[in-house]
Amino acid sequence: MAKIDRVKEFINYLKVLLIFLLATSVGLIAWLAQNYDSTSSKLLYLAAGALFAIFIFVVILNRKILKDIESLEEY
Repeated sequence: MAKIDRVKEFINYLKVLLIFLLATSVGLIAWLAQNYDSTSSKLLYLAAGALFAIFIFVVILNRKILKDIESLEEY
């Protein structure tokens, strides 16, 4: 397998991971909106922390994808 094909497959893998994280964050936001009044504050803080961690990971992952796409220009 050529190196360019390997980089393309890695980018595709990262895109799938990014879509999974975005879908998870949308589901978590929907859960937070539905259960805001009926859930304990500890669970709400935990969910908000998880949402923040997912957001940070999405930003890092997006930068990695863009960096790998730019590296394709070398080939």
